[in-house]
Amino acid sequence: STQSTGKYHPSGKMTEEEFVDMYQQIFSKRDAKSFARLAFKSFDRNGDGGVDFKEFICALYITSRGDVKQKLDWAFNLYDLDGNGAVSREECRNIIRSIHSLMANKTETPDAIVEKIFETLDKNADGVISKAEFIEGSSRNPQIVSLLNVS
Repeated sequence: STQSTGKYHPSGKMTEEEFVDMYQQIFSKRDAKSFARLAFKSFDRNGDGGVDFKEFICALYITSRGDVKQKLDWAFNLYDLDGNGAVSREECRNIIRSIHSLMANKTETPDAIVEKIFETLDKNADGVISKAEFIEGSSRNPQIVSLLNVS
């Protein structure tokens, strides 16, 4: 209810710590902290350090009901940690490690997954994945979409 939202979030925004706590409750048996911190940045679209109701609902909609292009756009922003328009190996490794900590069935190491992603998506082999490479390569490759965990 609005009343309880006001009680827990008087500013109408969720702080990073509250967001992390919420994720940890959802994934109670796994370590969700690192992924939650990274996800928080992608939910906080305006970069003001809080997730308001609109930002929260928009991100939930995109991740659950959005089309593949919307999901890939959101995922790219999640992977592009420094916001420079490209995903480096290190950024990709950070995200994959945090997702890996949430997974029950760990068949591959995070580094092996990162290598597969770069082999497939980094078409010009410049060591970074541009947004165009990310969206185009992911759209044509269902295995990558599942590795990126955006399906």
